[in-house]
This record gives sequence, structure tokens and C-alpha cells, in this order.
Amino acid sequence: MDNKDNNRIWELCVKHIHNSLTKDEEQEYKQIKDSRPGREEMMQVKKIYRKTSAGFLVNEIDKEKSWQYIMQQNSKKLRIRKIVYPALKYAAVFVFALLVGISAARLLQPVDETTNRVEMEWGQMGKMTLSDNSTVWMNAGTVLEYPNRFARKKRTIHLSGEAQFKVTHNDNKPFEVVTGAGIVKVYGTTFNVAAYDEDSDLTVTLIEGKVAVENPNGQQLAILKPSEQISINKKSGQAVIKKVNTDYYTSWINGKILLNETKLANLVPMLKRWYNVDIQLANASLGEIQVSGTISRNKPVDLFFKVLEGMCGVQYKMEMHNNQKDKIIIYKK
Repeated sequence: MDNKDNNRIWELCVKHIHNSLTKDEEQEYKQIKDSRPGREEMMQVKKIYRKTSAGFLVNEIDKEKSWQYIMQQNSKKLRIRKIVYPALKYAAVFVFALLVGISAARLLQPVDETTNRVEMEWGQMGKMTLSDNSTVWMNAGTVLEYPNRFARKKRTIHLSGEAQFKVTHNDNKPFEVVTGAGIVKVYGTTFNVAAYDEDSDLTVTLIEGKVAVENPNGQQLAILKPSEQISINKKSGQAVIKKVNTDYYTSWINGKILLNETKLANLVPMLKRWYNVDIQLANASLGEIQVSGTISRNKPVDLFFKVLEGMCGVQYKMEMHNNQKDKIIIYKK
């Protein structure tokens, strides 16, 4: 049975648990429920449901998806560490595991009575809808803190990592994304924020609408127009604004990395987060190699390095580990 068939069985089983099958799906479910693959997947779904139902209260589900979907990859057993989310009445969450090496995302307990914290581990991506119907896509290694209900005068969230926002318009209540290096303030728009702690810059890319970008002290640095990007150096505070093709900074939500003469040194951190592997360059000069093309997340990471070998004349070796991350070493003879 291929992954497509396996995923469809999971989909039907999960929708059956939540009583959301259509009439046509009911017939499809009846056909597969007595099959061996169907029985096995149903057991897995029920096991996950029993573990999570006590603390995972679904009072309002994401408008784009009427069911909760968690997918296994590479025949690995799904691991749910903890899912406790009492505030779904105000912020429905759809967490999805994408492609290679992904386990279920951790939704942690509220930091306090009004604030929730969502954390994506490396190798994970997540999507959620906030209480004002704004949508947030979270990249691997991202931490998002947000209130059950926004305050009367403003909508404030805190971000570490990378996220893409589609903010519901509200002239009377600005939406603020607070990071360690700056604040992005909008009333309704679509934009991408890259603010990983380990990165040297905070990068904000505007897709549509208008955003104001401030330093941590609230001093305005720029007002961006569509297709503009601002990069703020965390140490110096220096800001650079340029015109960009936004596809190169937003395609990750569709499971792709678009490359246009991207230095290998800048690409390695992205691949580490996406595939949850340790990647090392044997020497610093390899980081200057430039790569163009597209990386699809539904392809194994070693396939990319095989292509890289042919394109750039480098070599790589993989070290597989049971109790720690697998390692890929890039070198050149």
C-alpha cells in the first residue's frame, strides 16, 4: 500500500472518530474498515484519540479543515508528547505533520491564565487560526505565544522563529508581532517574519497590504509596501530595505524552498530545521557555493545532496544515529 492510500485511510478513520464523514465517504469507509490496513490504521487513530481526548477539547474547529489530521512518515510510530489546549474555543488549531521525519507538534500548556504557547520542533510545521480569525503558518523550530482573547486596543503575539501571517483587517485594533529584534505592526495584511534566535538578522517580507516595522524600543524604522523586505541586524540595529520576489520567502508554506544563487552556508540552517538533521560543512569555503533551483519537502534530504554532488562537485556522507540526530557531512576532495 503506497503513502497516498495510507493517508486516505487515516483521513477516513479520523473523520469517522469525529463523526464528520460525508455520505460518499461513509461508503468508502465501509469498504476499507474490514481490510487489514484499515483495521491497523483504525487502531492507531483510536490509540491517539484516547491519549489526547482528555485534554484536547475541540469546541470550534478550523474553518478550513473539519477534522484533525496527523500523519505517519517512513513507517515510524507517531509520538505524541503532550497536547493540552483548553482555549480552542477562541483559537482553533490544525497541526499537521509534513513529509520527512516529522512527528506530532507539541502544543504546550498555557504560560498563564490568558497566554498560550505553541512550539514547533525541528522537522515540524503548523498552522493555526487565532481568535480574530487571523491565520498563522509556523515553520520548523518556531515558538509562538498568543492570548486566548486579544486586548481591547491591540492584538499582540510574540514570535521566535519564522511564521507567515494573514491578518484579519481591523482599523481600530492593530496587530503586533513582537520579536527580540523588532516589532511588526499591521491592521490587516499578509507578510512573512523570519526571527530565529540563531540568525543574525530579523527579516520581514511584505506580500500584500502595508506594515510598519519598529525597533524593540518602539521607534519606527520603515513602512513597507508589497514586495518590499526589511532586514535588521540584531547587533548593530542597521536596517536594509530592498525589493524582492516574495515567492522565495513564502514558498515554504507549500513545502518548497526556492533558491536563486543561494549560498550553501545560508541554506544549511534551513535544511537542518526542515529535516531535523545535523548538517556540517567540512570547511568554511564550502559555504560560498551558490545553489539555484527548488527543494521539495516531499523528497528525501539525501536526494538533494546527490544532486548537489553532480552540480557543484562536492561529496557527502550520512551518519545514522539511534539516540541523536542523524548527521550529514559535506566535503570536497
